[in-house]
Amino acid sequence: MNLQKLETRLQNLVEVELLKILPGGNVEDIVIQKLAGSIQHNMHVTKNKALPDVYTLVMHPSTAENWVDEKLLAVVLHSITAVAQESGFKFTIPPIITVKIDETIQKDDVEILTSFRMEKMAETNATTPPHETGELQNSAEGLPENCFLIVEGVKVFPLSAPVVNIGRRLDNQLVIDDPRVSRNHAQLRSIKGRFVVFDLNSTGGTFVNGQRTSQSVLYPGDVISLAGVALIFGQDSPPAQPGIKNTSPFKNQVSDRPTAVLNNEEDRSTAKFKLNSKDQ
Repeated sequence: MNLQKLETRLQNLVEVELLKILPGGNVEDIVIQKLAGSIQHNMHVTKNKALPDVYTLVMHPSTAENWVDEKLLAVVLHSITAVAQESGFKFTIPPIITVKIDETIQKDDVEILTSFRMEKMAETNATTPPHETGELQNSAEGLPENCFLIVEGVKVFPLSAPVVNIGRRLDNQLVIDDPRVSRNHAQLRSIKGRFVVFDLNSTGGTFVNGQRTSQSVLYPGDVISLAGVALIFGQDSPPAQPGIKNTSPFKNQVSDRPTAVLNNEEDRSTAKFKLNSKDQ
């Protein structure tokens, strides 16, 4: 189903549901458009026909006032579920939808954030290839130790919190003031002893070692690109990769594996760190 058909179908489903559940209710066209775009994006990147089960509508406070009725959210959620199933996709657990307020969002705009609920992450990835999941279910518990990001080759950002949000917005833990980067671009989460990077439906996309991804387990030396802004994931004394036994991790790295070099040149990085954020 192409974007136009998906958007039209979603619009029709919402209108029918509104007549039955909330006569006189209204869902702005921009919400339908952005939801359709988000759904189609996730359909393209999913590995196992499973779609994200958390949908967050980020709106200006005055716009969010129109979304206080839970029936309206139920209409949208039911329509999302229906269009996904009609397209041959699924949810591993029942999806949820929430509204988040952001004063920096224009009144006539909305941002859609999608993610998987943490408690079902291993189940969601159960049928994806081991090199994508990193076999999370067999990894050590707890926050990975001594992990960091090398930002644009010049700054080191320690990963000392279980969740790190990255983007242009000032309330992110790692703020990157680059027009290519979305306001809420990506998120790093600690899941069963590994860091996993998630794309937050960004415009320019999130890439790991040159491959576009919606979520990917990170290993030392991996190069993350946020629409062209490079972040190198590193870890002092990292654990061995799954499937590698009796071998020190990366002792004999292949020559074509991406690497990063720190130099003493002038700091031209656009990244700003927020290490003391209460979110951490």
